[in-house]
Amino acid sequence: MDITIQPRPLRGNISIIPSKSIAHRMLICAAFSGNETILICPETNRDIEATADCLRALGADIQRTESGYSVFPVSELPKTAVLNCCESGSTLRFMLPIAGALGVDATFQLEGRLPQRPLSPLWEEMERMGCTLTRPTANTIRCNGTLKPGAYSIDGGVSSQYITGLLYALCLMDKKSTLDITGTVESRPYIDLTRNTLHLFGGHFGGKSFHSPGCVTVEGDWSNGAFWLTAKELGCDLDIHGLSASSIQGDRAAMDILPRLCNGKTTVSAANIPDLVPILAVAAAARNGAEFTDIQRLRLKESDR
Repeated sequence: MDITIQPRPLRGNISIIPSKSIAHRMLICAAFSGNETILICPETNRDIEATADCLRALGADIQRTESGYSVFPVSELPKTAVLNCCESGSTLRFMLPIAGALGVDATFQLEGRLPQRPLSPLWEEMERMGCTLTRPTANTIRCNGTLKPGAYSIDGGVSSQYITGLLYALCLMDKKSTLDITGTVESRPYIDLTRNTLHLFGGHFGGKSFHSPGCVTVEGDWSNGAFWLTAKELGCDLDIHGLSASSIQGDRAAMDILPRLCNGKTTVSAANIPDLVPILAVAAAARNGAEFTDIQRLRLKESDR
């Protein structure tokens, strides 16, 4: 197939896709919430589907609908399960502590670059608190044993996804536990997203289960929206719909950073917005240049950014 692309400014109406980060979190809460939950999430992707498939493997009944998902919670846990995370780092890092908290003998299947992405210090903390983790093959991880209630501690400087996974695990335990986050916390807005979702579903440490709010909507994704906002900032005639200006998503920062990049050379810290760096770099290159700091974790993404 021959394709010819002619350069020209973009124009038209853009509806932003649902937030992948929020969809992961809501699906997990819904799977343990006691009653059916309707998730309004009209578009999906392979990462979100990986989380849905892992929850199905644990016993949840998750149906794809025209408007999103219908989630019937887990009624009976399997003794063993195979959880295919595909290439989704969020899925693996969220579901690994959850499987440990539930005591399911779980084998996680990993694809792409995911087997090479770090799991320390989450791995060591889970083993300290009762689980046994092994790598039967280069592309699988096995978790057996059960996480015990107690005082958990995790370095916040590697991945906020470890913290999210542990927050879910501690909410699924019978007894109350504590979580101490040490060091410099990276990507704090993603932790806030988790806490907000837990609050929406009534999750709390030692609560054992969540409560369904009935019907919830996955808001628009600021990470995706930043690409279209960049095009608009660079002169394209776009009407962009579906982004909440009051969102607590960290990548909402694009709304403030893009005008700075287009008005003069500036410095941008990537500590809380690693997913924005590629498109912000495009904006900087097209305008006045910029210096990006705190970028060391970009090497650890699904590709070496």
